[in-house]
Amino acid sequence: MNTDLTTKIPLKEHIKNIRKILKIITDIDKWYFFFTSIVHIINVIIPYIQLVLSAYILDSVIAKKSFKEVLSVIVFTLFAIFILSFIASSVWNRMEVRREKVFSVYSCMTQTKMLDMDFSRIDSPEIKELRDRIRNDNNWGAGINSLFWQGNAIIFGIFNIAGAVFVAFPVASLLFGTGRKYVFIVLFILLIILIISIKTGVYYKKKADQFMFGKVKEEDKEDLLTFAWDFACGNGFNYKSGKDIRIYGSYKLMERWCNGVFKNKKYRMHLKDSAAGWAGQYGSITFARGAIEGFSYLAVTLAAIAAKAGAGDIIKLAGCLNKLLLSVYSLINDITGFALTARKQASTIELLEFEDEMYKGKLPVEKRSDNEYQIEFKNVTFCYPGSSEPALKDFSMKLKIGEKLAVVGMNGSGKTTMIKLLCRLYDPCKGEILLNGVDIRKFKADEYRALFSVVFQDYTLFPFQLAQNIATDTEYNKELVKKCLKDSGFGKRIKEHGMGLETYLYKDFDDNGVEISGGEAQKIAIARAMYKDSPFVLLDEPTAALDPLAEYEIYTNFDKITGTKTAIYISHRLSSCQFCEKIAVFHEGRLVQYGNHNGLLKDHNGKYYEMWNEQAKYYQKN
Repeated sequence: MNTDLTTKIPLKEHIKNIRKILKIITDIDKWYFFFTSIVHIINVIIPYIQLVLSAYILDSVIAKKSFKEVLSVIVFTLFAIFILSFIASSVWNRMEVRREKVFSVYSCMTQTKMLDMDFSRIDSPEIKELRDRIRNDNNWGAGINSLFWQGNAIIFGIFNIAGAVFVAFPVASLLFGTGRKYVFIVLFILLIILIISIKTGVYYKKKADQFMFGKVKEEDKEDLLTFAWDFACGNGFNYKSGKDIRIYGSYKLMERWCNGVFKNKKYRMHLKDSAAGWAGQYGSITFARGAIEGFSYLAVTLAAIAAKAGAGDIIKLAGCLNKLLLSVYSLINDITGFALTARKQASTIELLEFEDEMYKGKLPVEKRSDNEYQIEFKNVTFCYPGSSEPALKDFSMKLKIGEKLAVVGMNGSGKTTMIKLLCRLYDPCKGEILLNGVDIRKFKADEYRALFSVVFQDYTLFPFQLAQNIATDTEYNKELVKKCLKDSGFGKRIKEHGMGLETYLYKDFDDNGVEISGGEAQKIAIARAMYKDSPFVLLDEPTAALDPLAEYEIYTNFDKITGTKTAIYISHRLSSCQFCEKIAVFHEGRLVQYGNHNGLLKDHNGKYYEMWNEQAKYYQKN
């Protein structure tokens, strides 16, 4: 995929991009462009009414018409202009609200797509590349809002040209019917000026666009001002990053990068070309306007002299010719900009059209009050997208109903991968996972995932109210939320805040929000898992930041709370998992041992014995 937005593409491709983005807009609000067209028709009519009125006044003065007659026409015309302006303003204000709605819905569509997309696709190299393109394509612009503004300019330009032709035609047929050659020579020169101005403007616009939208060479990445900008607007104002920046004085490093951008010769040349492009574009516009206006009046004056036309006719024709040519000039530029903006949205549309790979399943999951659900892995092998090395190899294991299972192993041994497969965030590359003897891919995905309460090691808490974080909803059972927080060890902390369950986490949406510690965040995450009340409970090293005693306490309490539910605990600390009935030992993507704590320790050649003694010696020294 070519990421350079300034390279030429076939007209067919431009039309395809424009049709797609217009379809999305009209699907959201099919009446937007219809009502904006009404506004633009009115806004085009008003200047031509004023032009005709000026011609009428001039002809009336020359003809010595009565003041009363002229005044009545002026008052009536001004009243009509006021009414039309009021209508246009009222409709435009409503359309601005609708435009904002389209923008919001369109933005939500991309976010919803990412939320609904297969988790496995989000993590894939192609989606990561597409997300980078979307970010780059929406840089230096206003996104879909640019389409509205440029689209409105195009609609206005078309109606303006139509208005000029309509108003000027009766006079033009009279004046240019003289057949005088010099009139047509001046018009021909005017046409040449218009063509040269358009070509010059397009040329310099491409030079300016090259700076913003051109593809950056791999070796020039360090020259980008983007890094400095992202740091200033991102990490520079980030609460968490701020601590390291101040402790280590890393602002000096960032300053070096920011200043280095402007010291780099390639970047300065790039910036110079861009400045030349903007200056050339502005200069061509200024020249075009001046030349078109001057030659328009010259052509009309020569034609009027030859035809002995009235002063009013000269004003009307000169004004219409000037508007016509300038509208053509602006229209071509607006169409070029509109095509580029539509092309910039092609990456977003590509995301919206991205199809999932995972089969969503059609079978409903049986609702069992006794939680008699049994999971079995059968010869499961899995490779992450973009990787040829399996993260899990030929893995087989049964999860017994109500069993407490500890999963241990070194980093990268496949523990978390097993959890992701179990929750069907990914599908196995080989083998199958069975729920009560049925392949989990056959079940409805949302119903199947409802069976699991999971606290991942990289869990996320939202900057919403405490209770909303627990229930993951705006409506919740207050007593159950309190119980879950109490059971997770967070109960006392609630009383310290006047807002109680309505206390906001962090300060994103509320200045009175609280900054919680890592341990407190883990307790909230565990309370959320309890609130869901699923038959399977999975803890994927959520207590890694806690000391061994605190982790053991949480795991022991959680074991009591889960009761008869099937629970899986993943931890690096083997001492925290002694209460589990069974322990699964992973190594290099394989299940290498399975049994209880005492039994595994008897195998002095086993991985569990090795890990146990390796960890134990640190505590023995202390």
